[in-house]
Amino acid sequence: MMRTRWYKIRNDLLTDKTRTFLIILSIAIGLIAVGTIVSARAVLSTEIQRSYVAISPSNGTIRTAELFENDFVNSVRRIDGVHEADARRLLTVRCQTQPGEWKTINIYVVDDYEKIRLNKIFPNEGAFPPPEREILIERAAMQVLNIAIGDTIKIEMPNGKTRKLTVSGTVHDMSQMPAQIDNTPYGYISFETLKWFGQSYGFNELNIATENPEDANFVQWVNSEVKNHAERSGMTPSLALIAEPGQLPLDDLLNAILLLMGFLGFLSLMMSAVLIINTVTAMLAQQRRQIGILKAIGATTRQLLEMYLVMVCCYGAAALIISIPVSIAASRALSQFLAKMFNFDLMHFSIPLTSILIQVITGLLVPVLASLTPFLNMLKVSAVQAMNAFGNIKSVSSKSWIDRTISGSKLWFARFVLFRPQLLSIRNLFRSKQRLLFTLITLVLGGGIFISVFSTQSSIERTLDDFVKWYNFDVMVNLQRPYRTQEIEHAGMQIQEVKHIEFWKMLPSRMVRSDKSETTTINMIVVRTNTPNAPSPTITEGRWLLPDDENAIIISSTFARDENIHLGDWITLKIDGDDQSFRVVGVSLGIAAPMAYTNFSYISRITDEVNQADAVLISLKNPAALQKETVNQIERHFKDKGFQVYSVITMQDETAEAYNLFGVITSLLLIMAVLLALVGGLGLMGTMGINVLERTREIGVMRAIGASNRNVSNVFIMEGMVIGLISWLFGALLAIPLMFLLNSGIGLALIGAPLNYAYSFQGVLGWLALVLALSALASFIPARNASKLTVREVLSYE
Repeated sequence: MMRTRWYKIRNDLLTDKTRTFLIILSIAIGLIAVGTIVSARAVLSTEIQRSYVAISPSNGTIRTAELFENDFVNSVRRIDGVHEADARRLLTVRCQTQPGEWKTINIYVVDDYEKIRLNKIFPNEGAFPPPEREILIERAAMQVLNIAIGDTIKIEMPNGKTRKLTVSGTVHDMSQMPAQIDNTPYGYISFETLKWFGQSYGFNELNIATENPEDANFVQWVNSEVKNHAERSGMTPSLALIAEPGQLPLDDLLNAILLLMGFLGFLSLMMSAVLIINTVTAMLAQQRRQIGILKAIGATTRQLLEMYLVMVCCYGAAALIISIPVSIAASRALSQFLAKMFNFDLMHFSIPLTSILIQVITGLLVPVLASLTPFLNMLKVSAVQAMNAFGNIKSVSSKSWIDRTISGSKLWFARFVLFRPQLLSIRNLFRSKQRLLFTLITLVLGGGIFISVFSTQSSIERTLDDFVKWYNFDVMVNLQRPYRTQEIEHAGMQIQEVKHIEFWKMLPSRMVRSDKSETTTINMIVVRTNTPNAPSPTITEGRWLLPDDENAIIISSTFARDENIHLGDWITLKIDGDDQSFRVVGVSLGIAAPMAYTNFSYISRITDEVNQADAVLISLKNPAALQKETVNQIERHFKDKGFQVYSVITMQDETAEAYNLFGVITSLLLIMAVLLALVGGLGLMGTMGINVLERTREIGVMRAIGASNRNVSNVFIMEGMVIGLISWLFGALLAIPLMFLLNSGIGLALIGAPLNYAYSFQGVLGWLALVLALSALASFIPARNASKLTVREVLSYE
């Protein structure tokens, strides 16, 4: 008996190659999806940290309004709790790469590029360190500036002095925000070049590493001590950033991506498990008569169980041979794509053992578990019943209401609108309800994920639109220092294209906690609330500022989440070295850096700068006609009027920066949507292929009584498309809760609040078209192959 059973396994695997291929393909597809997502997630979480540790990252950065030298840096190194300190110079200047095209660029100056202690900068291509009167560009910024090594760029200093620099190479600075995301390029020069610019020697940025970096409270305390030391030394800290070691500039975005990949990986695992269960169930149903014959010649339950467990293990092992190398290649491609987005290098690419184990367990254990229930059910059938080809036909009295409805007189009305092949398709659809259920589960999961992914992308777009439209301007001119609002308005309204002017004041501040430690720098925007065109952000909690508000404040959702601040709380902010108390009256939508909004008249009084502003928001008469020449004209006009211009940005720039920030998420969403749609679609193709093979004799009977090949194919195509339509309907419903889960997870990770929900009807229509096309293709190919067989061959098929 042993030889007979193993011969049967070999015969089943090798003789019916089409069935074997479909089963292996169905299992492999799900395993590839799981392996790709799990492997890429593990590689990213490991390699990003490994690359980031290599630069010796700081966990505190302080920028000062005044310059300092190495004596101050050495004094900081002697402060208790400070492990290391390093300094550099930062200049924000204007850069011209093409005639009439100016961009704001941050230029760093380092004393010795070969001996950087914290936030190390590594050479990438060309010269290093930067030669005198030449500049190096961070590699991610080359595309933003649209330049190449060897090009010449013009740099304009805040005092109006210009110099031309040759781009002599590129560097990799992982401590900075990737330029393609925040649209801010970075350059690097020597102090000799800085002296050529007419600037004096000195630093204005201090990077700190603490002795106990894993203790967040200790890190905050040390940074507060360093800031206090700087203030006692006569300096004014204008920016303070605190970060835990290993925390990337886009750590929230990375966490959101890893969360998304974990969620989609879990759903892929569910899809793979259901796909395997359906495939194995269909295979056992097809071998019903063979099981009856084996039982008739004396096979025991244990022998049959061992035989089929070995068979499904063979299917799983063959699928693993396909899935493991394909998932490794796919995860490498996905990891490299995201690595480029985050501007880091994959130092080592090694697939974690966990990923392979998950695939092996899914590929071997799940098919075994999936075969137990249908096989044990099959054992309850006697040998006579199993060998009877019609043993599964129920009596009319034992039929379910679905069977009675689609086969009896209750379907008489359909005969007036449907032809016999379509009626046969509908009846065949419910013949194997368990198989139909599992097929629908796979497709509904795939469709729900596909539509929810598109809905999440739409939610991101709506959230970003709400975030940028509150600015209510076309061009913003940032000035080097505050000027009187009357002077600004008088100068701005002289420009012919200007329709309206609004004013801002931007103040760096820090919140003082109850333990006297201080937070990172909060970008406080001081706005006028008594003008009709005053911008106001999207409020997620509470209200916006009122004209008579004095110590009221609006804080961004990310800052409120991180500091556990609620409506009505009183907070203390340090502004220009003085502590000021504010009451939180609202929480606004916030992205990336902490933001706060206060009343212009109140802040003007407490800072003794009444009716002064340093940011000009300009609305144009014809925003659609906004061109680079218009922006340059506005900038030249303010300079000619004696204003020192710090930077000029447009609403288009702000919109592009916001979309770039979420571009990684949307790109990943699209990749995952296509991948999971492929899993569901090919799973349907495998299932329908097995269904067609199972009914090969039925095809022979249809052809024997005169049905053409086209009529035979239409029966199965219609059946597949009806399955697709049913799955589309339930998938569209399942997408709603999935969308809420994704929107909440991504929103809370990135902006401290759920995304603004937007259900994607484009995704619904896209999945409808895709699932109908896949259903038709899944049914047509195997039905067409079967219809080419002769009547004698299909009638004798087992």
